[in-house]
Amino acid sequence: SVRVSHDVHMIYPEHNDGDEPTCTRQQDNEHDDEEEHLPAGQHLLIDLRGVSSTFLNDEAALAKSMVETASASGLTLLSYHCHSLTPSGVSCVGVLLESHISFHTWPEEGVITLDLFTCGSGELVPVLPLVQEKFSVVDDKENDEVEMVWSHVLRGFRPPAKDGKKRILENDIANVVLRRLDLDVKREVASVTTAYQKIDIFDVSGVLTNERGLRQPLTLQNSSFTNEQKPPINRMFFLDGFLQSTSHGLSAYYEALVHPAMFAHEYPSNVAILGAGEGAVLREVLKHKSVTNVKLLDMDEEMVKVAKQYLPQWNDCSDLVGRADCCLDDEITDLVYEDAFAWFTNRFDHFAPSDDEEAKDDPFDDEK
Repeated sequence: SVRVSHDVHMIYPEHNDGDEPTCTRQQDNEHDDEEEHLPAGQHLLIDLRGVSSTFLNDEAALAKSMVETASASGLTLLSYHCHSLTPSGVSCVGVLLESHISFHTWPEEGVITLDLFTCGSGELVPVLPLVQEKFSVVDDKENDEVEMVWSHVLRGFRPPAKDGKKRILENDIANVVLRRLDLDVKREVASVTTAYQKIDIFDVSGVLTNERGLRQPLTLQNSSFTNEQKPPINRMFFLDGFLQSTSHGLSAYYEALVHPAMFAHEYPSNVAILGAGEGAVLREVLKHKSVTNVKLLDMDEEMVKVAKQYLPQWNDCSDLVGRADCCLDDEITDLVYEDAFAWFTNRFDHFAPSDDEEAKDDPFDDEK
């Protein structure tokens, strides 16, 4: 049942005279112009548990959080309507210029479920910290951990992109991370757009499900972990939405990638690495004592900076005798920020014209 509630709240966004408001939100990728008027959008589902029961039963406070979330997200809230329920709980929906935002609360369980749908190509994942900030209100400051699970889904209908490429959110990152609601931990570590590519890094950890597919906590009876342990975090590294590697199985993947080629050479001393600015290939190369000179070629200097900050396990040489703690800082490593294929062709393709013919005499000579 419903008890007396506030009226519908109308909000009148400012816009220039004669301009009809349209659904155009924070467009910031290569397909913006194509997606502006498509019958498509993005849907963000968020579940929070451990929230203050008092807050979850306070219609005014919840409405305030919703209005502030919309405003801080760059969305245009046109109106909203909330209902207080009997014996407890609140349901609320806000009409956005871009579509809608809504939620329902269960105060006794400390749970609120929200959904946010927007048209246009503006990314919704960056809104998550705002939602968490505005709705993660707790009663007990000593036990203030609010559990959050979420899912991001592309909705509607999109024709193939004009350039023939998939949109970033249609690649691996969608199915491996963004869509999934069965992950106990799903945390964005970094999202960086460089001059050459989009770098995304996530920490994830799964949970067990019962025979009906419902999420359940890990216990001594259903898990190999003890009560003091948590499922291990898996750090996942994406470029333009494509999964590159993960911290689980990291060594096995790069060892298999590098060492067969290294052992096939009688005495490898000069090594060129094309791309791989995260430093993991370099780490395996530096395990070979015969190596005296490494050229790591990557056009994207920002990729190397991101790797040092957010992918330290990928470029950790602290356990290698005589090497720098960070492989990318090792004294025999030369980081070259230029087109790797052009560098290689100029030095090793003797049939191709080169702007630097002397470099072909000794490709690894730093002076050439």
